[in-house]
Amino acid sequence: MVRNENIEIMKEQLKKGYLKLAILYVLLNGSAHGYEISKRVRECTFGLISPKAGSLYPALKDLENSGFIEGEWYGERRKIKVYRITERGKEAFKEVIEKHFSLASAIRGWLLEQLAPIHFAENSDIIPGLMQCAAKIILLGDKAAIEDRIKFLKDFKEGLKKIDKVMDKLIANVEKRIKDLEEKAKIC
Repeated sequence: MVRNENIEIMKEQLKKGYLKLAILYVLLNGSAHGYEISKRVRECTFGLISPKAGSLYPALKDLENSGFIEGEWYGERRKIKVYRITERGKEAFKEVIEKHFSLASAIRGWLLEQLAPIHFAENSDIIPGLMQCAAKIILLGDKAAIEDRIKFLKDFKEGLKKIDKVMDKLIANVEKRIKDLEEKAKIC
């Protein structure tokens, strides 16, 4: 059994990678200083990523050193650094998003194939449809009409409800499989 601390370590590593992607996404929608970036990341990820200064500023520094963003200092008494995404950063964001969805789709296909012996026959297109819609909204950012964003969120909610039903069905099938195997173990 995987220990909880190992799971937490892996989740933190994922968040670090997604933080940089979220920063680029935020800056696609306009320049911002550190606190504003943190606030927008929290908002656009529905609180899943909530960067603190200890993770935000090293990520900003890495992105700046890689040429994906540029920072400029403003103010005389109280200086703040305002960041903007570069063309290189825009291209990197687009490429990472495309590769991410390709990878997610491949993993999903593999998982469904592995789950087939548990009689999980429901190979629905719920998740890829939601992901394509999400990618469109993310890539368009503020250029997406409010109506499109509202429709996405409503579709997303409905998709989650469908996923919940599929998961309930999967859990029932797993429980049945466990009982079958336990019965078989008793016979042997």
